[in-house]
Order: sequence, then C-alpha cells, then structure tokens
Amino acid sequence: MKNLIEWIGKLLFWAMAAALIVYAASRTLDFVNNTLSTDDQIIGYLALFATTGGAIAWLGVFLYNSKGIAQKSIALVMIVIDVLGEISLFTIDTLMRSGQNGLTATLAPEEIRATVLGMSLLIGLNIIATFAYHVMDTDNMAAMEDHLSDWQIDLAIQKAKREKATSIASEIAEREAESYAAAQKAKDRSDRSLPETTMSEVFGSLFKKNGKREKMPIVAADTVKMPELKQVEREG
Repeated sequence: MKNLIEWIGKLLFWAMAAALIVYAASRTLDFVNNTLSTDDQIIGYLALFATTGGAIAWLGVFLYNSKGIAQKSIALVMIVIDVLGEISLFTIDTLMRSGQNGLTATLAPEEIRATVLGMSLLIGLNIIATFAYHVMDTDNMAAMEDHLSDWQIDLAIQKAKREKATSIASEIAEREAESYAAAQKAKDRSDRSLPETTMSEVFGSLFKKNGKREKMPIVAADTVKMPELKQVEREG
C-alpha cells in the first residue's frame, strides 16, 4: 500500500509538472507567434528553447553532463534565467489576451516592445551560455592552462635573452671592433700605393726646369760664337 501511494504521488507530481510546463509553453508560444508573420508561425517553436525547453535542457546538462564547477555553474544559472523568462513571457501574454478580451487594461505598445526586447535578450543569453559551457570543458581548460604555461615560459626566456644581450653588448662590440681593425691591417694595399712627393720637391723641379731653359741660349751663344746673343740674354 505504501509503495502504491508513493507511485501515485510521483505520478501526480510529474503530471502536474508536465501540465504546467505545457501551459506556460503554450502561452509563451502564443506571444512569440504574435511577433511573427502567418507564414513563419512554425519558427516560434524554436524560441521555446530559450524558456521552458531551455530550462529542461540545462537541467539535464546540470545533472548528467556537466564536469567541474564552471560548467555546473553555467547550467544552474541558465536554468534560473530560462524559468524566469518563461514566467515573464506567459504572464505578459496572459495580460495581453485579457486586455484584448476586455478583462483588463490593454498593454501599452512600450510594454510589449520591452517584452520583445527581453525575449531577444533571453535567447541571446542562451546562445552565449552554450558557447561558454563548451569553453569551460575540463579537458579544454587543461589544454588552455598548458598553453598558458608554455607562453609564460617563452616570455621568461625572451626577457632573459634581452637582459643578457644588454649586459654583453659592449664586450661583443669591442671584440668585433678589434677583429675589424686586424682585418684592415692585414689587407694588401701595395697596388694602390703611390710614391710620396713633397711640395718642395714639386716646386724645386719646376725651378730647375726654368733654370735649364735660361741657360740654353747662353750655351747656344757660346757654341755659335755670337757674343751679341749672349750679351742680350744676360741683359734680359
């Protein structure tokens, strides 16, 4: 008898949960379809995955598929957000239909617009949470930590190299300069060398040439025995 009562209690619980979920989903679907054209009514069912369907999906993820505190936190937060979104949407739809039937005041366009924006935000949060959930996978996080460790090691190595290069830069520069000087001294420049001639030698050679030119008429006068030419040359 006790087992039968427990079974009936569980059955009633699940029946109540299913009925309320279907009711809430139907009111949410009614509101969503009012924002769509007649040809796009089927698309409204997809929006349920941001409310009732999303809450059920995130609950399954939380219980059976999440690993680590990050994934469980994301799933739990999205369960709460989707349930609150469901409550808000079916409440707005109920008020809107009541206003159309004359039972309550009709909702203002600003209120409906705010609800539509809230529904869009709810869908966006579910999409973001889906990506974040996969990013926070334990295997992926371990791989990211490995990459971060390698990156930190590479940065430390590069920093040590820069510091070492700064400390030995002067020593390397001095050694390179000495090597350059030795190479320059060892070069054979004999093919490009010219005999050095001083300025005095240059001008002296010119004076000597002029002197020879002056003595030539005198020698010629002696040779041909023309004392007149010799006298004229001396007077000049």
